[in-house]
This record gives sequence, C-alpha cells and structure tokens, in this order.
Amino acid sequence: MTSPLASRIVQISDTHLSRRRPFFHHNWELLVDLLAAEEYDLIVCSGDMTTDGSDFEDELAFAAEQFRRIKRGVLFVPGNHDIGNSLPDVRGGESVITAERREAFIRHFGADFWVREFGTSLRLLGLNSMLFGSGLPAEAEQNEMIRAAASARDGRRLMIFQHKPLYLASATDDKPTQGSLYPEHRNRLRQMLSTAGEVTICSGHIHDYKTDVWDNLQQIWAPSTAFVIDTSGLLYPRYGVRRVGYLRHVLEGGRLGQEFVEPDCFIGMDLGNWMRAPGGFHARYAKEPLRGLVLEERAACRTE
Repeated sequence: MTSPLASRIVQISDTHLSRRRPFFHHNWELLVDLLAAEEYDLIVCSGDMTTDGSDFEDELAFAAEQFRRIKRGVLFVPGNHDIGNSLPDVRGGESVITAERREAFIRHFGADFWVREFGTSLRLLGLNSMLFGSGLPAEAEQNEMIRAAASARDGRRLMIFQHKPLYLASATDDKPTQGSLYPEHRNRLRQMLSTAGEVTICSGHIHDYKTDVWDNLQQIWAPSTAFVIDTSGLLYPRYGVRRVGYLRHVLEGGRLGQEFVEPDCFIGMDLGNWMRAPGGFHARYAKEPLRGLVLEERAACRTE
C-alpha cells in the first residue's frame, strides 16, 4: 500500500482529441471523471494531445479547452500530432516541425520545454523531442537547459518527460525512424545526461507500456488513453504491453516507482484494422475537412 505521504505524478499520453475527428472522445470523458477521483500532485501529458493540431490550430485550441476541464495542474510536452514530426522527414509526407507550428503550440499549451522542481527529491524536465535536429534556435536553448539541469542537480534525481522514446527495440538501432529519436539525437541526449546520475525518461508515442534501462537512463513508455495499434502484432512489432491506460509515478521514501492503470471502463480501440484497409475512412479523413462541421451542425440540431 502506498503511504499517504508519497508524492504522485499521473502521466497521461496520446489522448488524440479532435473536434473534427472525435473518434477517441469516449475514453477522454471517462478519464476526466477518473482524474477527478485520483489522488495526485501533478499531471503530465507526454504529447499528442490532438489528432490534427499540427495542421489546424483550432484543434490545439479545442484540446486545450478540454484539458481545462481537469481542475488541477497539468504540464504538457508536444507530440508530433501537435507540432509536426522530426526533421528530416524520413517517412515522407509528414507534417514536420516549424517555428510557426511551435509558436501555435505555445499559444495554447504553454512552454514546449521546461524545468520544474518537484518536492525535495525530483527535478522534472519537459522536452520537445521534435526540436532535436530541427535547426530552430529553440533547439540550442533546450540543449542548454538540459545541460544546466543535469550539471547542477542539488542532489535531486532527474525525471524527464518527452513524447518520443529513445529507441524502439534497442539502443543499437541505427536506422532513423519517426517512431523514436534518431540515433544521433539519442546519443547526443545520452551524452548530455551522462553525468546526471540515474535519470528516468518517460515517453509516449508508441501506445505501448514498457520499461527498459540504458546505462544510467531508466525508461518508461506510457500507454495511450485513446487507442492501441495492431494488438496482435500482425503488422507492427510489439514493444511492450499494448493496452489503453495511464501511469502513476509514485515517489516514496526516496524511491521512484510506477503503476500501469488500465481502467475497466476504457474502450480498447485497436487501429490495426484501419491500417490494414488503406482505402478506408481512416486513410481518407484528412481530405474531408467538412466532416467536423457536419458533426457540429448535428450536435446543434439536437440541442434545439
């Protein structure tokens, strides 16, 4: 049993909220109620608050409005769906990070990278994992923040929140993939954290729950609250537990642990079948910009 004196951070990730494409709103409504009943000191959302925020700023505004329904403090880091993916675009056809997309994110969610002291034992860092290799001026600013936080810890342990994991299968992965930090960015971050003692890095993006250790870097991947992708592993490798939920990070007696919370009331939506039908709705929805407006008109009719 957790002591009442323990400190708790709830990590939620990949909510994928959208006014235009409200596919995943069922779990969100349940999550708002669940968090109202949770005992915690802070919530961190590790990216992809939106489905289309990188292309439509009003989707950022919609998601930010939804998060204000959570009455206690929430910190955010951007995901690729919020701000654009990493540069260079190794997959092709991606929305990628730009100064304009970054500024739009900041308008609605606040700083895209930050540092916070948490109690007397933890220093929290929020990182914009799409800044690595972007060439934007903010990349150098973020790197300087990382170095400063790692070198003058005052006895605190570093706990980092970022959207992308360090790697998918292994730290020896040497091919760039939009699913994780590119190898050169991963190694640069590792170097900046090499003298920081034991560091915990919490990410999202893959919609799997997994833990791993690489040198002094303990890694924790959060599940999505919205959906999973290919539960059976027919198309994509499984990197961990592929179920919807969220995490509790518990600091007790100087020890940091985590719990995977899998609410019974969540719908475990699997997008694997969407991926296997590339001609289906999921593949077409971005080309149907009026669909969201139609949904709004129908909602207005029901309230009259």
